[in-house]
Amino acid sequence: MKKSKAILLMVISLMLVFLTTTLASAQDEYDWSSEFEDNPAAPWAFWGLFTGALCFIPLVIFIIWIVLAIWVYKDAEKRDSSGALWLIIVIITGIIGLIIWLIVRPPIGGKKTEGAASTSERRCPGCGRVIPDDARVCPYCGKNFEG
Repeated sequence: MKKSKAILLMVISLMLVFLTTTLASAQDEYDWSSEFEDNPAAPWAFWGLFTGALCFIPLVIFIIWIVLAIWVYKDAEKRDSSGALWLIIVIITGIIGLIIWLIVRPPIGGKKTEGAASTSERRCPGCGRVIPDDARVCPYCGKNFEG
């Protein structure tokens, strides 16, 4: 968990450095001391400030996309499903794959085995309580099953 937080902190700090560098370079290109009427590039200076900042939107979407794919992989492995298959599905389809995974994912611990699903509870015909499979007499009401 500490490693993922360190990576996230590193990515955020790199994004802040990139944003600061972009804003500083945009400020160097425009002479802020002049009046707007004297400089014909003044109306476009505003857009120059945010050009680099708009590069962050695809980067943030890409990072979220990868984080979701990794989460689905770990969740699928925890639930005894094919993590690699679900990782590929989420990488290819994005949010659609995530929604599909959230709908079809099995309970934690994996799918129930056939043997566990086929065992049924044995009930006493006299009192209706659950009794052990090897019981010959009901421990609750005393009904004898041999006969």
